[in-house]
Amino acid sequence: MQASFSAAQPPPAAREAGSAEALAEELLALWRHVLTHGTADSYAIFDELELTLTQVKALHALADHELTVKEVAEKLHLSLPGASRAVDALVERELLTRREDRADRRMKRLGCTPAGHQALERLDESRLTGLESFTATLSSAQRKRLSAALRPILDELHQERER
Repeated sequence: MQASFSAAQPPPAAREAGSAEALAEELLALWRHVLTHGTADSYAIFDELELTLTQVKALHALADHELTVKEVAEKLHLSLPGASRAVDALVERELLTRREDRADRRMKRLGCTPAGHQALERLDESRLTGLESFTATLSSAQRKRLSAALRPILDELHQERER
């Protein structure tokens, strides 16, 4: 696996082993490899679904709970007009709904529609295909080690989501 690093930053081996910076660099190298070698469809799914990256981020932000446009903008670090444009396009395509807030009728609540959830599922299917292509290149021992390393982290993330 190869990854390019800028001259200003040393490759992971030159950093302190086990440091947050070294691990981040290693994860970046892995992510780049998976995205560029997993499948040719890594980015094509955005075109297929006719979604921009900002729209995908907004769908993800609204997948599990309702937010206002202002909350979406803050969560995604977007300008209010930028978030509003992304949301308007998603509402127009019926991937999001917009409704009056029961407590404050001036505010509009946004939520993901079944079609919006289907778009997110399609994105995940495409990502999973790329990851499956990558993991198929690993030996059985490598897959077991990677799974064993990920399991405690994923278990903890799952527990945090349920709180």
